Amino acid sequence: MSKPSVSCIILAGGEGKRVNRADKGLIELRGQPLVAHVINAIQHQVDDIVISANRNLELYRQFSPLVIPDASGRHGPLSGIASALPSCKHNQVLIVPCDMPYLPNNLVTQLLTDFEHNDIAIVDIQNRLQLVFLMRKLLLPSVYEHVSSGKHKLMQWIKSCPHSIVDFSDKANAFKNMNSPYELDQN
Repeated sequence: MSKPSVSCIILAGGEGKRVNRADKGLIELRGQPLVAHVINAIQHQVDDIVISANRNLELYRQFSPLVIPDASGRHGPLSGIASALPSCKHNQVLIVPCDMPYLPNNLVTQLLTDFEHNDIAIVDIQNRLQLVFLMRKLLLPSVYEHVSSGKHKLMQWIKSCPHSIVDFSDKANAFKNMNSPYELDQN
């Protein structure tokens, strides 16, 4: 079975404020870095993986040869996407954070069902949008425009684009973020 023509960007460029400034993607959960868990969850759903990271680039390269730092100097998810998107092979790009180790194995399939007439299909859990979505690479000029005009809020940008909301409330645990040492200890 061939992989779908979907690229993936794993966002691993955060400051780690809630985990004592640690590089969250490299924090271990059950003997593996969080980013490895994310890759294990999505690798059969995508064709290529790009990691957006701002530190420990060499460590991230053991998980993907494409590790792209945020070129804007203004870190944040939208800036990370702006830097990494040109390195993606395909027009359909899955965006996921590095701290969701339990992503479902039908994530891309589900997002693709609501993607045909929109440029973005975003995951919703109980009326709360998640930092997990499928987007078209052709949105790159829009991303650049937002970032260069000082608009760095990802959800604000998403809402400005034609998008669909895909309800994954029945799989809420699959989108659990590891945002604190306590949450890591509980898993």
